[in-house]
Amino acid sequence: MDVSRLIRAAFEQAAQKYPDLHQRWIQVSFRVLPLLPDSLLWVSIQSQGSLDIVLRSMEDEAAACLQAGAGDIHYQKMLSELWVGSVYEMLRLLGDPKRKLSISDEFRTLAHDFRLLRIPLEKYEITSDRELERPLQMQRHPPNNNETDIYEYDKSDPQRAHIMPSGVSQRGSVMWQVLDLRANEERWVERRELSDRFLSILERAPPVAAPLPTS
Repeated sequence: MDVSRLIRAAFEQAAQKYPDLHQRWIQVSFRVLPLLPDSLLWVSIQSQGSLDIVLRSMEDEAAACLQAGAGDIHYQKMLSELWVGSVYEMLRLLGDPKRKLSISDEFRTLAHDFRLLRIPLEKYEITSDRELERPLQMQRHPPNNNETDIYEYDKSDPQRAHIMPSGVSQRGSVMWQVLDLRANEERWVERRELSDRFLSILERAPPVAAPLPTS
């Protein structure tokens, strides 16, 4: 079987495993349609819903492998990062102040969590590092196991870089340790939880949006 058929089969099998979730993603896509009727946002939401279902299937398998003390999540992590970036753009689009919509605190918090992931994943920088008053002492991840493991992150350094520590939750979902300068804290964010929150917000009401920070 060629690669294209294998990929199609994976998406079809995942949809069969999660038929109710598949329908939920379709339904929320139509709830958003009136907000941007001349766009293909609803198609994009369905596409990311399909990817979410594939990832949930992979996460279920990863959770079983964790219990057995085995498993490789390289491709799952790659697809999880792709999903995060795409959904972030949807939230940013819905939060564009030109749309003159209003948004709940829950929507705003979710968008913030996506941004905490998106900037390090795609720009390799700490989110909102311009707010740093002084360089940060950081620990390299993954470690080199030598003196370079402790380094300084300086927002004025054009060669600065930040790689978030990552892992796998008990549910088999990829999670990342984000650095939230606004809250002055580090915490773990799980991909599957982000998906649950995104779906919940869209199901309860059309996303009423507000300006989101850009970087």
